[in-house]
Amino acid sequence: MATKSISDLYNFSLFIFDLDNTIYNEEDYLSQAYMAICERFDGMVPGHDKNSLFAMIMEIYRKEGRNNLFDKFLAGAGLDSGYLPECLKILRTFTTEKRIEIFAKSGRILRTLIKKHKPLFVLTNGNPDQQRNKIRSVNWNGIDEEMTFIFADEIEPKPSPAGIIHILKRTGIEKDKALFIGDSPIDKECASRGGVKFVNIADIAI
Repeated sequence: MATKSISDLYNFSLFIFDLDNTIYNEEDYLSQAYMAICERFDGMVPGHDKNSLFAMIMEIYRKEGRNNLFDKFLAGAGLDSGYLPECLKILRTFTTEKRIEIFAKSGRILRTLIKKHKPLFVLTNGNPDQQRNKIRSVNWNGIDEEMTFIFADEIEPKPSPAGIIHILKRTGIEKDKALFIGDSPIDKECASRGGVKFVNIADIAI
């Protein structure tokens, strides 16, 4: 489903949003987390300080993605693989130096739907502790008080429709009155399997 204006969405009664890269730029969180990890190993790797370690981990991230990122980073830096749990703990629990801003478009959409008294849910994949930490790190300006966050991994990760089914049961709203707003093929497949309409956040003009 594509739309030209947010007003085209007003006939829906329930809105389900993805979190990462739909409401905010996930890299704004990850880059701060990766720097926190590199600060942990500052001075431990000959010829490297936290900044060069950060350059190393970001190069791996941008070239190869997040799959086994910390394993690759530790190996590349010559650090013991036993540090992996500590890297994961920092990723999931660190406090951001600066709050993360939501996308301007997403903020306008959310505020508009709040004014229309529409129920707003966020259905997000990922380690629940990490996702909660991301949410705490975002500068919501009060928007989060009008939203309900559902952690798919506590039910069944997307593209499973289990999270959508949970939300529909919780609200009592019919499928044809619900809209999923996301940014990825996984979000689109989740919506399709859950029997609700989908729109990519990029296709909403506001």
